Amino acid sequence: MLPKRVSPALAFVVFTLATMLTGWSQTFPLPEPKRPTSFPLKRPAITGTVVAWGDNHEGQRQPQEGLVGVVAVAAGAYHTVALKSDGTVVTWGNNASGQLFVPTDLNQVVAIAAGSQHTVALKSDGTVVAWGNNDFGQTKVPSGLSGVVAIAAGANHTIALKSDGTVVAWGRNDLGQIKVPDGLNGVVAIASGLQHTVAIVQDGAVSGRVVAWGFNGNGETIVPGGLSGIVAVAAGGGHTVALKSDGTVVAWGRNAFGQINVPDGLKGVTAIAAGDQHTVALKSDGTVVAWGNNSQGQVLGQNNVPVGLGEVVAIAAGEQHTVALKSDGLVGPNGATAKAQVVNGFMVGVSVIRGGHGYTEPPLVLVRGGGGSGATATAIVADGVVTGFRVTNPGFDYTSLPQVLVASPPFTPEVSLLVSRVAVVMRVVLGGTYQVQSSNDLVVWTQTGPPFVAQDENITQEFVVADTGRFFRVVKVL
Repeated sequence: MLPKRVSPALAFVVFTLATMLTGWSQTFPLPEPKRPTSFPLKRPAITGTVVAWGDNHEGQRQPQEGLVGVVAVAAGAYHTVALKSDGTVVTWGNNASGQLFVPTDLNQVVAIAAGSQHTVALKSDGTVVAWGNNDFGQTKVPSGLSGVVAIAAGANHTIALKSDGTVVAWGRNDLGQIKVPDGLNGVVAIASGLQHTVAIVQDGAVSGRVVAWGFNGNGETIVPGGLSGIVAVAAGGGHTVALKSDGTVVAWGRNAFGQINVPDGLKGVTAIAAGDQHTVALKSDGTVVAWGNNSQGQVLGQNNVPVGLGEVVAIAAGEQHTVALKSDGLVGPNGATAKAQVVNGFMVGVSVIRGGHGYTEPPLVLVRGGGGSGATATAIVADGVVTGFRVTNPGFDYTSLPQVLVASPPFTPEVSLLVSRVAVVMRVVLGGTYQVQSSNDLVVWTQTGPPFVAQDENITQEFVVADTGRFFRVVKVL
């Protein structure tokens, strides 16, 4: 068995939480990463099926039959992780250290990461859960850690990006991979390699600059001079990869297998991933390009690569296997997206970015912002898909591109109610001693706060639902 080396691909995680970019994006320059600052966090909306190629001696590229509704993927040394649209996590492959043992009560997950033999999940409330190998404390989440908006996992260390732009790291530190540089802030994206860590910083000085620390035996933490405008990073076994806003890729570090030799003319890239000795890029047309070590077929062009691979919206790279999420066409609820075209202050056209699915008639189109007013357009639908737009009024005085909003196809409206605090009103006997209890199932009741002596016959107390439960009762103690 090969040594457990890994460089999990976290580009998709970063995009999901920072810039919402996927393989469907066709607009360049790519927007700067934006760090979420409010909770609950949202998970990716595009669902799909998992396709994998490369090494499979531990079953790492064979998900359970019928796995659908996946919105994100991550790859460890010899295991693979999938996040489903319902916020649950599915794993497969090597389980030598329990990296496949997803906690039974884990839900509301919005992002995932995979280390060599450990797995990490980020929940919508900004908390982190980790399991698997803990030889170096890589699954021991720091007590009280909260406000996390992105995660990354190296071979034996774990990284968390907080909503305030600071980074927290734990696990193995023999090479300084968790020694976050003093004063580092303004971070908007992170990635972890075998023994090094990478961050993108937006601090107003240089837009999209890269900072790296940890092992540097291959030059993987020596960022090329003058590099800026970076919107995503990935870290491999001994190399680092950066995606520029113009859709081009830059790589540095170890190159024994050509893993930093970016193919000539490669452009239109929207996401990147780095394996131990190979690199993967997702293009705006939904196709995948890979280069580097191909000893296990982890790079495209071999017999075991799926024929006609396209419509990919996310990628991940393990030690010697590659994973892609192929869209099933379900977006948002299947909505179309569009971009305006403005010339001399007039909206002269609207182009289709994504056609959507399930339209039975032309949807409503609204034009907002851009400094002007009056522009209108109608959608053209064929076979359930928005195929184009007709400008019915160009409007006037547009100084920037207005936003074009396209209504979703028919769907059943729904409401999501998030209750963070609850007021419990009790009518009790004056002078009596009482205990408030809470439960999530009306079967098991636990103490909520200390007992109290009633100083009034009508008492109201507030509780944080996340710390208590959905149901409450008051029990007389004395």
